[in-house]
Amino acid sequence: MLADTDLAGAIHALSHVTGGGIAANLARVLPVGSWVEVDRSTWSPAPVFRVLSDMAGTSLESAEGTWNLGVGMFAVVDAGSASSVIARLASSGIPAWVTGRVSMAPHDITGFEQGAKGVNGGAVRLVGSFAG
Repeated sequence: MLADTDLAGAIHALSHVTGGGIAANLARVLPVGSWVEVDRSTWSPAPVFRVLSDMAGTSLESAEGTWNLGVGMFAVVDAGSASSVIARLASSGIPAWVTGRVSMAPHDITGFEQGAKGVNGGAVRLVGSFAG
C-alpha cells in the first residue's frame, strides 16, 4: 500500500460530474489553453443509463451533457503518477481508469466544450464509442 506522501502533488484537480454533464464539468477544472479528448471506450455506462436513453429514444452520447453516465468524478493527475493513483483507489475499492490525457499543445478545439458553467477553463471533447 502507498503511503500518503507517495502521492503528494499527484492530484491537480477533481471534477464532480453533476448537472451539465461530463465535458462541461471537466472543462471548468482544466487550465485555460489545455484540452483533452475523453475516450468513451474506456468505460461502459451502467445499464440504467442505457434503459433511460432507450426510453427517451436518444443515444448515450446525447445524454453526456446531462448525466455522468456512471463517472461521478474525474481526477486530473500527474501523468507519471496515474498508475499509482489508480492502484491506491483500487486498494480502497474505488474503480478508476485513464480516460484521456490533458495537453497544452496547440490544437483546433472546434467541437470541444469550453467556457462551461461560467468558468473559462480548458476544452473537452468525448470521442469514440462506449464499451459494451
